[in-house]
Amino acid sequence: MYCILKRSEGCFKTNECLALFTGALCHDLDHRGKNNKFMCDTESPLASIYSTSTMEHHHFNQTVTILQQEGHNIFNKLSSSDYKQVLGLLKHCILATDLAVFFPNKARLTKIVEEGAFSWSNTEHRLLLQAISMTGSDLSASAKPWDIQVETVRVIFEEFYQQGDAERKAGRHPIPMMDRAQPDEQPSSQVGFLTGICLPCYNLLNALIPDCKPLLDMCQSNLDHWRQIDEDIKERREQP
Repeated sequence: MYCILKRSEGCFKTNECLALFTGALCHDLDHRGKNNKFMCDTESPLASIYSTSTMEHHHFNQTVTILQQEGHNIFNKLSSSDYKQVLGLLKHCILATDLAVFFPNKARLTKIVEEGAFSWSNTEHRLLLQAISMTGSDLSASAKPWDIQVETVRVIFEEFYQQGDAERKAGRHPIPMMDRAQPDEQPSSQVGFLTGICLPCYNLLNALIPDCKPLLDMCQSNLDHWRQIDEDIKERREQP
């Protein structure tokens, strides 16, 4: 997010920058290592409080809780109207990290871009770009050098496997991506993830903030690596 803000200097307003950067720092506060579907399927207390974007609402709530503690309110010098605006933007930014929210945001912004209608003076357009910027930052491991990408994926999949273990313990069958008995599914999963989510996200960022092109280029490079690994695995499976 720091890089996006630096490379789009003058595009986002001061309060927007404040919300974007703080949102990036706080977007996963008190994460439980389980996705929203798991929280809903297991009827967790959080899911009963927040029926949509369960964990993202919780992350925002944790952010506000910290801000309310003595000595922790980094916004306390703002005017009342600015404070209200930043909190509203902060909630928007954190909720935007729910991938279920990303898809409709992407569709709306893609249509605007394809029609050549994007305007920095349009509030809705700015909010959509803020949301896409949050997703791009949240998934930025996909746009980091290969050695960092591989290590991050290893850590993330261990979290997935722990959820899969919990699902199996509850009598459910985890999807292949979360089944530690199917490690060969990792490359295929990454190909789908980078192709369906990351590249479209960085394509949009690149279209509206051209200096973000390094994110797009590195993501494409990592996708090429994962495709090769996936193809190698498939070839080995087909050998007699």
